[in-house]
Amino acid sequence: MTQRPVLAYTLLLLVQTICALVILFHIHSTFRILVERIGQQQTLPAAILAQVVAAALLGQCCYWLRLYRLPIPKGFRSLVLGHALAFAARLGAIVGGALASIYFLRHLPELTKLADGFTLVWRSGALLAIVFALYCYTLELERLAAAWQAEPEAQPSSGAPAREPEAPAPQALPHRPH
Repeated sequence: MTQRPVLAYTLLLLVQTICALVILFHIHSTFRILVERIGQQQTLPAAILAQVVAAALLGQCCYWLRLYRLPIPKGFRSLVLGHALAFAARLGAIVGGALASIYFLRHLPELTKLADGFTLVWRSGALLAIVFALYCYTLELERLAAAWQAEPEAQPSSGAPAREPEAPAPQALPHRPH
């Protein structure tokens, strides 16, 4: 693989990582505020909301660009780093799920009282878009982790014995009506 796709992949992943860190930083801050001021209605400053939405949008652009245009670089292999990356991906998914849970559990009574259906749709849509952006980022990390953990592709050499082909999966029996 040439250096350009690897460099482009690395750059896109770095931008996605920065976007995810911005989102996670604000989630952490929000959790801290909610715990310190439990039971009080909190409003999110517009600047923070703008940062989170911009990070989610930029992260999504990088994710889909990478997914459609660039393959995951092959060649690097590390079982330990692959496991660590997969673990980080799972943690990101947990935090995204926690964000959605906190939002809906904390604000559910207010959401049902909203006279303005647009506000409910906008808030819920923004939350789902942010959680989806984190989900896509964790998928990217899981794909990279799987590539790092994959067995190296066997290349036939003159003196090496050939690997045995893996047994095919058993076929399901056809369904017979009674």
